[in-house]
Amino acid sequence: MPEYWLGCSGWAYDDWVGPFYPPGTPPGDFLERYAQVFRTVEVDSSFYRAPSLGLVRRWAERTPDGFRFALKVPRDVTHEKDAARGDAVLAEFLAHLAPLAERGKLGPVVLQFPPSFRAAAGSARLEHLLDAVPTRFALAVELRDASWWNEATRRRLEQRGAALVWSVVPETRPPPWVTGAFLYARFVGDRALTKFDRIQRDAGPEYSQMHRRIDEEGRDTGNVFAYANNHFVGFGPGTVRSFAGELGLPLPDLGRAARAPGQRALDGAGPAADAP
Repeated sequence: MPEYWLGCSGWAYDDWVGPFYPPGTPPGDFLERYAQVFRTVEVDSSFYRAPSLGLVRRWAERTPDGFRFALKVPRDVTHEKDAARGDAVLAEFLAHLAPLAERGKLGPVVLQFPPSFRAAAGSARLEHLLDAVPTRFALAVELRDASWWNEATRRRLEQRGAALVWSVVPETRPPPWVTGAFLYARFVGDRALTKFDRIQRDAGPEYSQMHRRIDEEGRDTGNVFAYANNHFVGFGPGTVRSFAGELGLPLPDLGRAARAPGQRALDGAGPAADAP
């Protein structure tokens, strides 16, 4: 059975104050409280702006041993036409991840391409970036256009050992290829939901389908990373809890985010089991 790393895509959401973080929690405390519940996170903010070395160092210092950060590569690398500038951004971004790597807290890095990125025009760019990310980094690649679903793409990802991201998005559904030593799944959804304080959709069939995919295609994979965006059902932590239940894993105790570090549960039974 693979080891599961389940978490949310980001942690800094004001709508989580009340239903997840205790009222009055300052944003500077969000990450530490999040890490009391989950043991991994996908950094969404790095897609919009590469984090500074100092910020990454603080992330490494404020999370417990064994925590894992997966990070999106900045969009200046994947979405811009200026390849030289993109290469410079990529090099700086990867260099700034050193504090996480040194503490054993670095998970995969993710090349997230837009739906408009198609094989006919984008193959050379994809090829270049697969080579540009050193193999010491676990790499996941999110492709959303069906033009990529061919043997050439699969073979190239396999050569790099890059995992094809299994995205749950409205516009496409990637094939269940296992192209790396790990699996990477994203519950993304659409942009119709704008309030992120509660579950607003039933996604049971999606959880079941992903469970079957993992069982059928990835049962021999060492690690499965799966992350939930708020837009999927309206509340990322609830999505993770639901998917953990579908997988038969211990349910994350969402109430731990509202307790001080080391505080026992209200019933006196002690802290709940560690989140998957």
